[in-house]
Amino acid sequence: MAAKKLAKPPVKLRPSSPPVRTSLFPSTNFFEPAFFQSHRTPVVLLAGIALALYGMTVAFGYLQDDQIVLWDNAFVQKGLKGLREIFSNDSLLGYYKDPKLLYEGGRYRPLPLLTYALEITLFGKNQPGISHAVNVLLYASTGVLLYRILVALFANGTSKVWYAGLPFWATALFLLHPLHTEVVANIKGRDEILALLGSLGALYAAMRFFDSGQNRWLAYSGLALFLGLLSKENTVTFVAVVPLTLWMFSKIPLGRITNVGFVLLGTTILFVLVRYQALGYIVRPENPMKELVLDPFMDMSLGDKFATIFLTLGWYLKLLVFPHPLTIDYYPYHVPQVTWADWRSLLSLAFHLIVGVWAVLLVRSSRTSADPENSVSAKRTLAYAVLFYLLTLSVVSNIFVSTSTFMNERYLYMPSVGFALFFAWLFADRLPVWLENRAEKAKLIGLALLGATAVLFAWRTLVRVPDWGGNGAGLVEKAVQTSKNSYRANYYYGALLYQERFLKQPNASPVERLAWLDESERHLIRSLEINPGYRLAATMKVQVLAAKHKQDGQLAALLGKLDALTKSQPYNGDMLVQLLLVLKSLQGADPNLYNQFCYRLGYDYYYKQKGDLNGGLEFLNLALANFAQDPNTLRGLVEIYTAKGDHPKAAEMQQRLLALPTQ
Repeated sequence: MAAKKLAKPPVKLRPSSPPVRTSLFPSTNFFEPAFFQSHRTPVVLLAGIALALYGMTVAFGYLQDDQIVLWDNAFVQKGLKGLREIFSNDSLLGYYKDPKLLYEGGRYRPLPLLTYALEITLFGKNQPGISHAVNVLLYASTGVLLYRILVALFANGTSKVWYAGLPFWATALFLLHPLHTEVVANIKGRDEILALLGSLGALYAAMRFFDSGQNRWLAYSGLALFLGLLSKENTVTFVAVVPLTLWMFSKIPLGRITNVGFVLLGTTILFVLVRYQALGYIVRPENPMKELVLDPFMDMSLGDKFATIFLTLGWYLKLLVFPHPLTIDYYPYHVPQVTWADWRSLLSLAFHLIVGVWAVLLVRSSRTSADPENSVSAKRTLAYAVLFYLLTLSVVSNIFVSTSTFMNERYLYMPSVGFALFFAWLFADRLPVWLENRAEKAKLIGLALLGATAVLFAWRTLVRVPDWGGNGAGLVEKAVQTSKNSYRANYYYGALLYQERFLKQPNASPVERLAWLDESERHLIRSLEINPGYRLAATMKVQVLAAKHKQDGQLAALLGKLDALTKSQPYNGDMLVQLLLVLKSLQGADPNLYNQFCYRLGYDYYYKQKGDLNGGLEFLNLALANFAQDPNTLRGLVEIYTAKGDHPKAAEMQQRLLALPTQ
């Protein structure tokens, strides 16, 4: 009997190990679906930092800047029904109404306005808590996205754990920096948040495109950049930042990187065309109204302008390292006008030139071979941090485009990413390398320094954020203490004393109410000393002077001050409206004072000096209504009506003059 062949037992195949995934970037698991699972703790902690620092803002109200873009913007207040106007006009036109008052260069930032309009449609008007909550959530999202990008570019640097690595500390310092309070705690700051979020989104999508090879990510990159541009124009700097990042932190061929650059450049051109279609110009012509509020460098020589600019650039570096004191007001002349004789400007110029040129030269040799662990060279990281800072600061530096102010803390929001990266690199990565013989001790020292900085930043932020609460009174009071030489700070404090103290506390003692008016007038005078053409201060001063007259009854003093104020700004429409209202309320006053005042302004000043017939008639008719038998008033009216060609009115005034009783 033939032996049966024994069946071979089935071979049990071992499950094959998943192929090791390679990446074009230092982190090999950056784009894995499990990223958030493996990085849950740092992500939650970073988002928690944003919420802990700024969660209190949901109880805050609106501030003055919010008036321009939200609660007094006619387009936004229509909700989604105002979309057409939001996307087809300068973003400030809904508030200013008059194109002549718009800033040089124009402001086309419809995306933040769209979000405000959406909030109004969903939640109704006057819901500042919702707007503040949205800002905080967007800020937290920015931190998470920044962390994910930095993990791809740097892994954990020289550290093996996330809490000692460069990505975590760079993101944490960014989120903690006190300079960001103006952006997050002020609803208007959403344009800055959305601009950086869109910019980082463009970088992230470009990295995903090269890592996955899927063209949809290239489209997402262009879309993210476009949304950032619709938020604020400084997003354009990422047309350079994205290719620079790809070049310095990957082995992607230059030709492929250039293709991404063309897509981003094409997106920017599309934005410019959309902007042109909406505004009617690419760069708004220089505003014919020469005012300091529109041009902080008005009447400066070119040399003085650039000396002052480099003074502010040095000031920015100081605020990044030592963010104190902080203010909402860096307008003239809290920031002084200087010449190149000022050593601070020279030092700032030398520093920026040396560091900038060094970083650019280093880029040319940055594509060195990566070591087996794909770590990034120290010089390359430092150069990238410097270039990121300089590139993102360039468009708000006043070197290329005027920003209507010398400097602002919010202008450092995007550039501060470069600063945070440098600071984290210095203490998390470089210190242990420099102290190689005591590397472990150096790591502890580095972490201690980073921790101490984080605590100080957090403390300064938590102290600063409450200033943005309430009706902004604390913010204005802090500003005038810090920015004593700013025309805006003095105006806002003077307005605060009148509107929030004098008007809203009618039951206070007469002595206290008069003291508020005296203090208000003093600050308004200071504002007009710094900026004699400041329209808002002149308008407010008329109201304060009228209120003081009701308290002290000094008509001669009131009219004398109104005379000088009117001649300093003869065509300030808002001020003249207030002035005429005050004069009408004084009808029946002593003609020797009242009529002489109206005659001096109407006849001597507007008619004779300015050749303004309508202005002359306005004041002389007030005088006529106050005392109809004033011969000087009637003679003046005869002459002006004759010059105007209104002969019936001239004849009427002549008849009234002849009918006066002879003296």
